[in-house]
Amino acid sequence: MIRRRYLVSGAVIAGLYALNRFLLIPATGSRLLAWHGADFLAGGLMLCLVNGLLELSGRPTLGRFLPATGFLLGCGLFWEYVTPLYLARSVSDPRDVLAVWLGGLCMLAILRHRA
Repeated sequence: MIRRRYLVSGAVIAGLYALNRFLLIPATGSRLLAWHGADFLAGGLMLCLVNGLLELSGRPTLGRFLPATGFLLGCGLFWEYVTPLYLARSVSDPRDVLAVWLGGLCMLAILRHRA
């Protein structure tokens, strides 16, 4: 069974995303929240998801800085530079890669603190 910390963290991130998407962005019109906020949250969610799946399969999780950084940067780079090649509404923004990485590292710190 996946540890509760990944499920709870993922649910909190999903709640924050909904709050950002449906309340904060319409109320403030903030581009920072709209564009980079979702990517920041996505980095944390990706780390929760991959660690939950790795733990479920009996493999070591991405609980250290370098493996987590490699995974997050790989996801961010794919998302920002490969996805626009096949999804017309997607555009590349290098700051989004940074947002994904920072969100994942914040989640890594939270997960390590709660361990």
